[in-house]
Amino acid sequence: MTSGEPSPTAPEAVDDTALTTGDDAEYLAGYEYLRGVNVYSLIFTGKGVPVTALGEPQSSYDFLAERGVKIVRLAVPWQRLQEIPDGGDAIDGLNEPVDLEYLEMVAEQVSRAGAAGIRTVIDLHNGCTYPWGAGAPIEGSVLCGQGITEAHVTHIWSTIAERFRDDPNIAAYNIFNEPRFQVGVDVYMYYSQVAVDAIRSTGDTHSIWVEGMLSDERGRLASIAPWGPWITDPLGRIIYSEHFYADSQLEYIAEEETGTILTRLRTFGDWCTRWEVHCAVGEVGWAAGGPGEQFSRESADGWAALFEEFYTIADQYKLDVTYFAASGTHRFGMLLAYVPSEPGIPARSGIDTARSQAEVIERHLSKRAEE
Repeated sequence: MTSGEPSPTAPEAVDDTALTTGDDAEYLAGYEYLRGVNVYSLIFTGKGVPVTALGEPQSSYDFLAERGVKIVRLAVPWQRLQEIPDGGDAIDGLNEPVDLEYLEMVAEQVSRAGAAGIRTVIDLHNGCTYPWGAGAPIEGSVLCGQGITEAHVTHIWSTIAERFRDDPNIAAYNIFNEPRFQVGVDVYMYYSQVAVDAIRSTGDTHSIWVEGMLSDERGRLASIAPWGPWITDPLGRIIYSEHFYADSQLEYIAEEETGTILTRLRTFGDWCTRWEVHCAVGEVGWAAGGPGEQFSRESADGWAALFEEFYTIADQYKLDVTYFAASGTHRFGMLLAYVPSEPGIPARSGIDTARSQAEVIERHLSKRAEE
């Protein structure tokens, strides 16, 4: 943590005014819960790919809409919004201005989704880390409170919010993806509040997703916030999120799947119910199977039975769910549920093919409040 920043601590008593999500009718748009997918194409394309080659064509979003998708969580790499200059380090990158050409490309993706009737959650895909985003640690990365300062977080999120604050196609912002436990619970809680304050400082009223931390158990919301939600939002539009994957993400073997993932989901749902907050499963995924796939149809059926129960429980708790993932750049990736017939960068065919996971996803689509 940088000099002059307050030391965050767990509250001694819960402030009842911070416990509810308030009026999130704009976010839900008449739905009890929203269902969709993560669009991961921007993460698959690393540094050096021209901005003009990035993103999904309109046909991808039209295809997803035809399958019943109402919301996408669009993963956006922080390290492309602020690139490390040649010969520089992470701090040099964080001190760069936001790449407005890249931001406009993101805006075009949001517009295309909106044209298909899909709203977007912009996910700044980092773990309170930079340039480390998803996957294994990247040498030279910095963490919130250890190189990433309050000013850095305020700059990136106020810039994003300034661009999208009046955009009706935005459903929400996901401020940090899978915050790394190395950051520290108190530090993460402090910086998540910094991000929320930065967004609200622009006059932006969109909902904001706040995640638990990346770990099997100790980083989950019931563990890090047993006293309840910690974010203070004048609008009360905070949506708390967790991610769920089975211990194995490969071939389904019945005796190895104990239902732990279902227990974790119920614990999450109970936490959301207890504290009366709107919650979302930001990511859930399992391996495809069937003809032409790495794993058998029997494996796919095993996973389908498990995650049919998962989605049924999510229905009961009225949790939003965005499956991980969809992309028009890669046809094969075990967890991808929606893929292109002709992959490429730029996307050739766009997303036009559904894999085995879609059978479960599409049995549990968004539900309107009046249904």
